[in-house]
Amino acid sequence: MRARRNCISVITLFFFLYLPPALLTFLMPVSVYSIELINTDILSCDLSGNLKGYYLGIHDNPFGKSYDGGLVLLRLILSGSIAQKLWFEFHALEGGSINPIPEAVGRFVAFSGADRFRIDDAVHVQTRHEDFSSYIAIDRANISMRFSRLDLTVGRQALSLGTTYFWNPVDLLTNFSPYEFDRDYKPGVDAAKADIALGEFSGISLIYAAGSHFDFNESALLVRPFTTLFDFDLALTTGWFREDGFAGAEFSGEVGPGVGLRGELAYFAAEKDSDFFQMVIGSEYRFSNNLYLSGEYFYNGFGTTHTSRYLSKFSSDRIVEGDLYNVSRHYLGVLGSYEVTPLLTVSLATIINLTDYSMLIDPTVMYSLSDNTECVAGMVLGTGEDPRWPLLKSEFGSYPDYIFVQMKYHF
Repeated sequence: MRARRNCISVITLFFFLYLPPALLTFLMPVSVYSIELINTDILSCDLSGNLKGYYLGIHDNPFGKSYDGGLVLLRLILSGSIAQKLWFEFHALEGGSINPIPEAVGRFVAFSGADRFRIDDAVHVQTRHEDFSSYIAIDRANISMRFSRLDLTVGRQALSLGTTYFWNPVDLLTNFSPYEFDRDYKPGVDAAKADIALGEFSGISLIYAAGSHFDFNESALLVRPFTTLFDFDLALTTGWFREDGFAGAEFSGEVGPGVGLRGELAYFAAEKDSDFFQMVIGSEYRFSNNLYLSGEYFYNGFGTTHTSRYLSKFSSDRIVEGDLYNVSRHYLGVLGSYEVTPLLTVSLATIINLTDYSMLIDPTVMYSLSDNTECVAGMVLGTGEDPRWPLLKSEFGSYPDYIFVQMKYHF
């Protein structure tokens, strides 16, 4: 009975998730990336967005049964200006899920989302059943004012800090998890940001991100001076992050023709647990034959070198609330991609836990169906010793394996 139900779910998912983008590809084959709604001297406004369909199949799941489900997500974007003095941005989301992801495994295969640094989540659940749910949400809603040496943005906005790929200890507010497969949009946070120019390539950013109901212990207040020196972009970040004091640094640049070097340092003066230090250093190189290679080493001072302590780390507030994602001390991340044709790209990402030598392996294929439409398919496989409850014998050996297919249509 369960197998028959999964089969019906997969067939339903195919039509529900992939038919709308496919139809749009054939009905609107011309490249259209925005629609001009209003264009006057007083007001200009454009409409753009995208429609995405996801299929997710979880197998070899240490937490229980296999799972087949998916999501359709429509993002509508309004952007424009008033008298070329005030700029605005608004993102509305409409999402529908078939067989919503079980909570126990959701954080291991999470889609980008934010439930911190928001005064109010602004999510309205339309329907919620065991096999189907739908919601509407406001992901971004902000206004900007631009002066000769000052840019000020207030409202729900995407804030990105840091320079590295797999791990971002400096990107405190809504950093992607190392195994996130959809990184098109960072979720918005309720914040005020002032960028003050001190020179052509130098300045200082002041950031306030509000927690729930403006609770100071759930908010962040950061100061970030930045500059360029010897062709390297440099930045320092210091301030208050929730209940912790924080200091961080980042750099990125080239050390030779096509050879990139980047890194982040972060120190947390923790209020509820011990202080800890994190560091990421990485390099990248793009060959003339369209092969791209990148690697990063991550030192995680929050983590442990004893597998017997993994479970307690996974249960900590920093992991559960999405501040951090990994529980061990030393990691290596490697990414390789190759452009087979202008339409077809293949990639392989691997994360290695250097303490227990478990791995996450993520092969992905991306094919461009048109200028507006892409199909992405891949899998994430965890290797390592299986858990022996209540103990975890390895980190990634405790993760579920899953496959994913994603259709994306932009307009």
